[in-house]
Amino acid sequence: MHGSTDLNGPTTGISVHIGCWLGYIAADASPIVFLLRPHAENRGVIVRERFVASAETHQTRHRDGYGNRLIQTMLQSGYNEFLYEATLTVPDRPDNDGLSATVTPREQLPPDVKRYMRPSRYCESDRLAGFARQLFGFLPRGRDQVGAICDWVHANIEYRYGSGSCLLSACDILKRGYGVCRDFAHVVIALCRALGLPARYVAGHIPRLAANSHDDDIGRDFHAYVEVYLGRHWHTYDARHNRPLIGRIKIAHGMDAVDAAITTFYGEVEVTLFKAWSHPVTTTSAELENHQRVAFASQKPFKAEYPIKPPARSKPKAPNDRVDDDQKGAHAPCLQISDVRFADRCIDDKYGPDHSPK
Repeated sequence: MHGSTDLNGPTTGISVHIGCWLGYIAADASPIVFLLRPHAENRGVIVRERFVASAETHQTRHRDGYGNRLIQTMLQSGYNEFLYEATLTVPDRPDNDGLSATVTPREQLPPDVKRYMRPSRYCESDRLAGFARQLFGFLPRGRDQVGAICDWVHANIEYRYGSGSCLLSACDILKRGYGVCRDFAHVVIALCRALGLPARYVAGHIPRLAANSHDDDIGRDFHAYVEVYLGRHWHTYDARHNRPLIGRIKIAHGMDAVDAAITTFYGEVEVTLFKAWSHPVTTTSAELENHQRVAFASQKPFKAEYPIKPPARSKPKAPNDRVDDDQKGAHAPCLQISDVRFADRCIDDKYGPDHSPK
């Protein structure tokens, strides 16, 4: 699909290819909602974009209350595969470049920002108020506090790829002492809100650029981080990597991971394939100069021609089963919501180092 969609930003910068390849086994036909498309708040241009499914089903596209761009379709009984990919340009500047970090008085906060000061399912800021004030309350309000929170979380919470669970909140992670990127984000959000700073959860991509690639997980999976409202702008903070990065691509934001789940499904569904990528590509000047609006539409159904077979279906765990550390972030049937890290797995061990379908 050719043409371009202007996402409120420049047509120059870094060209990045993002995508994911997802597989599910469904007991019966049931709805599924995807959050895969770049958010309208991204600064850049979508040059190409497509979403294809292994079965021909009706699809609807709309935006939720956070401005996230959803695709809703149906899982067919049995094995289903989906492929999403897009090429877009992103600015080549680091996080928060040129943004003011002054603190906006609470009474001047817009109504849609004030909601991000409240506790939520995974960010129990009301339970952490005393803890936050003890550790960070003496610091100057605003950027100094947020920076200190990120430094503390980066130093005191161990990152363990594949240890995520939908049953764990910020308080749980503080007790456990380790987690994945969504857990880092939840802890930072809860501590910021406990200090009266509006903070929201973000899901997206970090491209595997030379300037970014100090950590193995960059560019090889979706990523969760945080935005904090300072100086009448949303500022990016990422306690997992704890340094400015280039080319972030936001997919969704919300109060916590529930509002920014990559997929949400209903019924008895098993996740069998979860693979994502984000890397630089070469885009021609002619493509960048073409500013025709992308009429996003699904392509014809594709056959599962990739070198995999639908895995044998296993019996789902009971909702109250204990989540062990070695479950590798398996989806929990009690919520039936797949999030940024719920399907974490060592993709390279099974499919090789390439991050996109052959």
